[in-house]
Amino acid sequence: MSEMVRVRSTRTVACPLCGGEGFVYTEWFAFRPVPGSETECPECEGIGRVPDLLEEISGSEPLQRTPHEAELWAEWVRVYRKARRRGLPPEEASRVAEAEVWGFEELPL
Repeated sequence: MSEMVRVRSTRTVACPLCGGEGFVYTEWFAFRPVPGSETECPECEGIGRVPDLLEEISGSEPLQRTPHEAELWAEWVRVYRKARRRGLPPEEASRVAEAEVWGFEELPL
């Protein structure tokens, strides 16, 4: 499995390629842009802003789940949260969710 870097960001900054304009000139004459040669900036896709790098997370690609698997995980989360609201500690809430959704408890090793 190949490693990848995912980026988590919650704010944006002006695009460094277009300077926040959202477009770049494709033709230049005597070091000046040719009017009418603007095109959408390939870096920010015409928005003019890009995510500010706040955190890099190295690791493998997130799992792609089938719709059925995603439904089971959503049910697990629902049961886990319900158990936590009842005051169970995280480990116990996890065991309750596993028992209810998958029908088994983690075996002690």
